[in-house]
Amino acid sequence: MENNKQEYGKFQWFFFVILIPTIFTATLVLVILSVAGFDVLGKTKTLLAEVPVVEKLFKDDKQETTTNAEADLKEAIQQKDEKEKLEKTIEEQSSIIGALENDVTIKEKEIQNLNQEINSLESQIEEINNAKSENKSKDITKLYDNMTSKKAAEIIPNLNEADAMLILTSLDDKQVADILTKMTVDDAVKYTNLLASTTE
Repeated sequence: MENNKQEYGKFQWFFFVILIPTIFTATLVLVILSVAGFDVLGKTKTLLAEVPVVEKLFKDDKQETTTNAEADLKEAIQQKDEKEKLEKTIEEQSSIIGALENDVTIKEKEIQNLNQEINSLESQIEEINNAKSENKSKDITKLYDNMTSKKAAEIIPNLNEADAMLILTSLDDKQVADILTKMTVDDAVKYTNLLASTTE
């Protein structure tokens, strides 16, 4: 029976007795420390970065991290500058909009004032025209007032109806009656009908 026992080689003994238990223990310690809140990987990296041969591997990582951090910083600064430029542009445009709104308000007031002036001038023109037509009719009335009724009876039928009616309505009733008696019968009937229709 003693012959059936096999002896293990030195490599197998090292593997089963030292290496596997060491890896198991290291893994268990790593899990326990991570659960406890220690940064095991970070500490390991810093310790390995101090080892002379391994240090070169971590320098590349540090340089890459530094380059990334610098790029991020430059990008953040650039975004900040762009934001400030945009804010300045917004402020400038807001002030321009405010100025334009003030201009619009001023122009609207000017337009209202000009419209009021136009209305005032139009009413003045209308008053002047009315005064002129009144003066004109008064002058014509004076002219026909001084004229004999026979002469007026000859002239009035040759005028257009509007002018003839203006003259006849501006004269007093006695003069109109004298003029109508001196007209032909047809003209007298015509102007009598017109005078009757205007008095209605």
